[in-house]
Amino acid sequence: MELNQLREELAGRFQALLQEEAFDLWDLEFASQAGATVVRVFVDRQPGVTLQDCTYWNKKFGRYLEEENLIQGRYVLEVGSPGIERVLLRPEHYARFVGSTLEVKLHDPRDGRRTFRGDLRAAGPDTIVLSDADVGTVSLPYAAIRKSRLIIDPWEGMRGQERRRKG
Repeated sequence: MELNQLREELAGRFQALLQEEAFDLWDLEFASQAGATVVRVFVDRQPGVTLQDCTYWNKKFGRYLEEENLIQGRYVLEVGSPGIERVLLRPEHYARFVGSTLEVKLHDPRDGRRTFRGDLRAAGPDTIVLSDADVGTVSLPYAAIRKSRLIIDPWEGMRGQERRRKG
């Protein structure tokens, strides 16, 4: 089975299994490592994914892969969370994180820049609207985006607390 076809097959099946238990398939990727195919599955749910969740899904997906015998040769299955500074891939990912800070990298420069960083103001079916501190509000079509990820400021919400404690 061709890799793209295998990816679609697994994504559809894994998403169906995940939805039965209120999880979502964030991403599915393949890599090659030491002669084996690595299948990386990123699962998500509100309020978050635990280590126990990853273990559970690793076993469940592993059983499915063994029963269906879809991957030829050796493979390694890895199941994890997309992480706190996750990559956003689909319009529904962007919609979920409106109000969050993003770093967006474009395929081609726009106004002399390839990278924008700012607060996600809106996420529509074809574009996002980002409020960048350097250039202001910018509308970016999904087709122009090479990669974008959440940016988490661990000190957000704590600024000013140090002054209040001392004063």
